[in-house]
Amino acid sequence: MKILLTGGSGLFGRAFVGLVKDRTSYDIYATYNENIVDSEEAVFLDITDKKHVEKTIKKLQPDVVVHAAAFTNVDKCEVEKEKAYDVNVKGTKNVAMASNEIGAKMIYISTDYVFDGTKGFYREEDETNPISHYGLTKLEGEKAVQEICDDFIIARTSVIYGAHKKNFATWVIKELGKGNQIKIITDQWVSPTLNVDLAEQILALIEKDGKGIFHTAGGERINRYDFVVEMARIFDFNEKLIIPATSKEMNWIAKRPMDSSLNVSKISKIKKPYMVEESLRLLKKEAQ
Repeated sequence: MKILLTGGSGLFGRAFVGLVKDRTSYDIYATYNENIVDSEEAVFLDITDKKHVEKTIKKLQPDVVVHAAAFTNVDKCEVEKEKAYDVNVKGTKNVAMASNEIGAKMIYISTDYVFDGTKGFYREEDETNPISHYGLTKLEGEKAVQEICDDFIIARTSVIYGAHKKNFATWVIKELGKGNQIKIITDQWVSPTLNVDLAEQILALIEKDGKGIFHTAGGERINRYDFVVEMARIFDFNEKLIIPATSKEMNWIAKRPMDSSLNVSKISKIKKPYMVEESLRLLKKEAQ
């Protein structure tokens, strides 16, 4: 089976390439735009260029297209709205049309930010209501995939973290490792997702020929403060360095959902997500 992955240099992309590249039953092609991909089969792709997308996908003829490339900085999306729309909506439409044209299955990596966060523990069929431009563009991407593609999966995830690339978890490890105090909010609930866990869930969906919407995230609902305290415990950092704060104290530009945790019952029937402790122990092993 031939798989084309967009966004190969991202946190999820790196984990997915690492998982699939040594399996003889798969040929994996990973695309990059600004950051080069550590892969022999790296392909440059500008998803906002419709003709370039069509040409690339027609040339490679993948069986499955995993579309992870996105503009994900929530605050920057609020400021650079046109860029966010071009990448997250127009880019997704371009990939969807080119994938459908050759009969490839499309897997779109989406986000918990399509929800407003008033309920939490969201199921796949729950009503969407994004409160940020980022969430809005990702939801528009979902709609485009559903309208254009005959065979698709929408995989919503939450707070992806992992080793070897800058993200929330590596920032925590760096700061606590230096003995610096960090402020972490206690009032935002999420389903933190180890990049390796997400990669395994997506591969399981490919192998089981899943269809429709799936919540592909970590196995636990937890607030950010408790998550960081657990991280400190597993990494043997001083928990007293973690200062509780509230979201009102943060200088965010974009609104964040207060409880965007995801119900993972559906994906659990195909591949059980990792719980927080297991994920963090794997992260520690990878980070060493």
